[in-house]
Amino acid sequence: MDDEPVLDGEIAHIRASRPGGKRHDPGWTREQLNGFGNLLLLCAPHHKVIDGRKADNYSVAELEGWKHEYAAVMNDFWRRAPDAGSTQLPAPSAAWRSWPTVAELDPPAAGVHPGWPHRGDVLPQYVPRDLDPQLADLLAQAGARGGLVLVAGDTASGKSRLAHEASRRALPDHLVRLAPRGGLREAIAAVLRCPKPCILWLDYLERHTGSDRLRSQDVAELRRCRIPILATVHTRHFPAPATHPHRDNGRTTEPVLSQAVLDQAATVFLARSWSAPELARARATDDPRIRSAVDNCTHGGVSEFLAAGPALWATWQAAWRIGGNPTAAALVRSAVDLRRAGLQGPMPTDLLTRAHRYYLADAGADLLRPEPLDAAFSWARESRIGMTSLLQPAADGAHLLCPALLDGAPRSEPAIHPLLWFEALGSAPDLTTTLTVVSNAEREHPSITPWLWRCLREAGLTRAVWGEAFALIRQGRPEDALDVLREHTERHDPLARRFTALALKELGRLDEAQAACHEAHALGNPDGLVDLAQILAERGRLDEAENALRRAARAGAANAWFNLGVLLADRGKTRPAIRAYRKAVAAGDLDALGNLGGLLADTGQTHEAETVLRRAVELGNREAELELANVLKYLHRTDEAQQLYERLIDHGDARARINLGNLHAANDRPEQAEQAYRAALEAGLPVAHEYLGRHLAGQERWHDAVPHLRHAVEQGAPGAGLRLGHALQQEGRTEAAKDAYRDAARAGDPLGAVGFACLADETEADERRLLLQQAVDAGSPDAMLVVMVELDHSGHPREAEALRRRITACGDPLVSGLLATYAPVS
Repeated sequence: MDDEPVLDGEIAHIRASRPGGKRHDPGWTREQLNGFGNLLLLCAPHHKVIDGRKADNYSVAELEGWKHEYAAVMNDFWRRAPDAGSTQLPAPSAAWRSWPTVAELDPPAAGVHPGWPHRGDVLPQYVPRDLDPQLADLLAQAGARGGLVLVAGDTASGKSRLAHEASRRALPDHLVRLAPRGGLREAIAAVLRCPKPCILWLDYLERHTGSDRLRSQDVAELRRCRIPILATVHTRHFPAPATHPHRDNGRTTEPVLSQAVLDQAATVFLARSWSAPELARARATDDPRIRSAVDNCTHGGVSEFLAAGPALWATWQAAWRIGGNPTAAALVRSAVDLRRAGLQGPMPTDLLTRAHRYYLADAGADLLRPEPLDAAFSWARESRIGMTSLLQPAADGAHLLCPALLDGAPRSEPAIHPLLWFEALGSAPDLTTTLTVVSNAEREHPSITPWLWRCLREAGLTRAVWGEAFALIRQGRPEDALDVLREHTERHDPLARRFTALALKELGRLDEAQAACHEAHALGNPDGLVDLAQILAERGRLDEAENALRRAARAGAANAWFNLGVLLADRGKTRPAIRAYRKAVAAGDLDALGNLGGLLADTGQTHEAETVLRRAVELGNREAELELANVLKYLHRTDEAQQLYERLIDHGDARARINLGNLHAANDRPEQAEQAYRAALEAGLPVAHEYLGRHLAGQERWHDAVPHLRHAVEQGAPGAGLRLGHALQQEGRTEAAKDAYRDAARAGDPLGAVGFACLADETEADERRLLLQQAVDAGSPDAMLVVMVELDHSGHPREAEALRRRITACGDPLVSGLLATYAPVS
């Protein structure tokens, strides 16, 4: 006024200083209420607004946001004003609106080593570290007062994961500003201008060097603005030079961390080796990768082991390129496959030298410009992540494969080279390893197994002849198996007689096979009776098969009680089957636990079933795990059942997707159910058509349901034809519906006849009558009801009354209810 400046600013209280005032907080002391943190500079009109009639529109959080925003603006202005030569205030930045919160921050973006991408999972399960509470407390304090929290440790010790998890616990709602290499100055300016609570995230602090390094004045300024800084750094940067820079190749360089920065930091040091409590927690997880890391890592470096796998895998795969390191890649591939074949210990250099040639030749050999062998071994031994390397040196010039490579290998691994099986067999150090190699070959490359057994037989291993014969039988070569047995075994050899019986059975010479089984038993092998029971069961002589299995069980034959349980269950003798499975378990056949648990569940003994199935799951029985999930679903323990289904899905069990879909459907989650059924289809499970079609029909999505129901009909799914007819009928496609009902009736579904009868016209009267009569003869109460009503209305009361009595005798509650409402024609 009159060219004189007027002071229009007033000091306002965010929380009123006196009781009864606006936003007063009785938990605050008088000193706190009148302290700087509770004061806000406003113009006089706005001071009146926030304390006036509309005071309720202005919360404590909003007013504190105003204070924080303009404090950041002023701090930024005064920091930049001397250089800028300007007194114009910068506008608050809106860039913070795109920042994630700590709770939303993607772990790999925070610097956490990724998981195996080809497995569809990003990270292993987090195992709580001993430092979690301490780091979370430090971050909570920094969130309130500002300051630097530093997490220091060796490479891949778990620094970033620890920082990420602790910050999620302490500051989940803070916005995160990441600082890329060369972008620290910009990141600091951004957080100073941010009006919301935020954190400056400096993963791998050592990448910020030179003018981009973190300075003590940066830490002090951010502390004044109550902005927390979270940084990770390698321990090699401790201790930092205290007063002056050092020289590197003649140039003066600043250290990553100055003593002045360290003096302002709250630092935690994360050890590479996990403590005993941490290892115990790791062993208790559900993540098989973590348990494997605990078993295989050296000196407790679990985090290093988990991080090494994906990194080493990528390095190895990249080495195959032209001009890369193809010889080294072939060496690693041979080491991987020798481990897969069954060799566990250090691998001699000459073995890897021989074996790698197979893979190098298959990959193109000279076209890849392979490097010399010595250079390849040196490259494969280079440390990559912490102490890990692709091939690790061992005693006597041998090499150990980094086990992390096997843990994360894709499920669809390339086949092991056929010749490598012979290398593995020849290098096996003991009989146990030898038999492991042959067993793995039987699973991975069965056509080569007889040759491996033959090598062992020719090397003097007498028992190899039985393995060779059995392998030939499994390959569908029973005549060859008989030739081997005749040439290399004696007539009085009980095992030879048993395998002779199996070969004769495959040839369809069942009488001779039965005789050989009796001979095996007479020579002292009770397993011959088990084989005899299988032959008798195939011939339909079930009582004799049952008696043979009981004799075998009493004689101590392996699997006799188990096989008896299977036979009894198939015959509908549930309680005797349960007793047989119990005896199998008591005899040490723990494979029977899954079957026992399933039958207990079927008979309503769900609590005992759960106990039995959990024991089977602990022993690695995946079938039992699926049955356990079903039991939990029946007990309405939905979350537990869902977790088990999802774990089975992670292990590649597509059936669990069907069960998961059923669980979602039962809990009124139709979208999730549909996703699960479709995922089962994509996983190659044709039966999912039936479940998906039924689910879509239940939602009255008839058009979508029809193609899936057609697939289900083609697969012979019970009831699918009836559902297809109903869906087509709802779509108004009467002729197509009649065809579906007709086909269902002809396939033996009596309800198909009822559906056809409801749609048939006069020209189809004879076929209608025939299909309904077939359904009545099959005992269908629905068909009886239709025919009864028609007889009653056509003047045949006696025949109608006879059908009424039959319907009543059936005891079907739904049809009986309809019958009770029907009034006969007088």
